[in-house]
Amino acid sequence: MEISLSTHLFAFQDIDESIASLFPRFGFPSAELWAMPPHFPYGDTAEADRIAGVLASKGVGVPSLHAPLYPDVRTYKKDRWYSLSSENEPHRKASVAASAQAAKWLSHHGGGTMVLHTNFPAEQWYPHRWASFLSSLNELLSEVPDNVRFAVENTPLPSGRVDVILDVVDRYAPARVGVCLDLGHANIQENVQNAIRASGHRLIHVHASDNHAARDDHLVPGRGSIAWERAFAALRDVGFEGAFTVELRDYTRGEGACYGSHEEILAECRAALDRLLYGCG
Repeated sequence: MEISLSTHLFAFQDIDESIASLFPRFGFPSAELWAMPPHFPYGDTAEADRIAGVLASKGVGVPSLHAPLYPDVRTYKKDRWYSLSSENEPHRKASVAASAQAAKWLSHHGGGTMVLHTNFPAEQWYPHRWASFLSSLNELLSEVPDNVRFAVENTPLPSGRVDVILDVVDRYAPARVGVCLDLGHANIQENVQNAIRASGHRLIHVHASDNHAARDDHLVPGRGSIAWERAFAALRDVGFEGAFTVELRDYTRGEGACYGSHEEILAECRAALDRLLYGCG
């Protein structure tokens, strides 16, 4: 199991040397780039390559990307989000094009895993939104080189439960498509341990954060209600050997911020992981 850190924590900042240096400092050899401009401008090849170079200069690899969810992180509350399951064909095509562009960047840099959201609504998602997503995934598989594997993520909605995700994933070859199990999402919608065991045969990627089973809070492990010891035991039971990607929210921002710095967040996270993985502390 490889421990990595999502740049979701730094979504409202540029990835510069000061941020890149936090990865090795807190024991994260890999980054999952959160592909939302301008944080990671996958459409600007020179700038995207520069960011990868900054991380590489600190010994940090980029084996995975989170597919774009919206055009610009600065205006995400106003923008129409990308949706691979949109019934509006121009919107679906634009969403596929954005994901394909980011995936091709990853392919050019050695390949890896791209995480996809289904974006199914809570209700009335089947059969039309379902069919739209399958069309989008088929197009991505056709357009993106095969050194990129797609990981379809569960969401904290009835339409995003693991059984629904598996009904998508099991239609495709394991070499190209697998499950990204978001443990925080599973904690809201179903049982974390059961979700791990149910998805184990197709599980290639994990997103890890904590919550109190009500909202997708992206807390440091141990701050919410997930039984982490049981979760790690279940991951061992299914033989999971993929990336365990910590996906945290920036709680240094805004009024009533819980932390004074990213270093404070990551120090707490590293201590929690060390306790869970190695029995330290």
